[in-house]
Amino acid sequence: MSHLKINGLILGAIVGVILVSLGILAALVVSLFAFIGWLIGKYLDGDLPIIDDLLSKFLEFRSKYRD
Repeated sequence: MSHLKINGLILGAIVGVILVSLGILAALVVSLFAFIGWLIGKYLDGDLPIIDDLLSKFLEFRSKYRD
């Protein structure tokens, strides 16, 4: 079994326990924060260059209309 499958199994079990014990809203909130943490980790590792592109375009757009 690969590491991705094991990680997915563990994540699914955690979300399932939260869903059963606290309800669907709590499970969605935990899942959202886990996804945001995953994105931040990928960005800090340099695996998401698209965020740099989006930030540079946004900042370029702001400076164009700010002056």
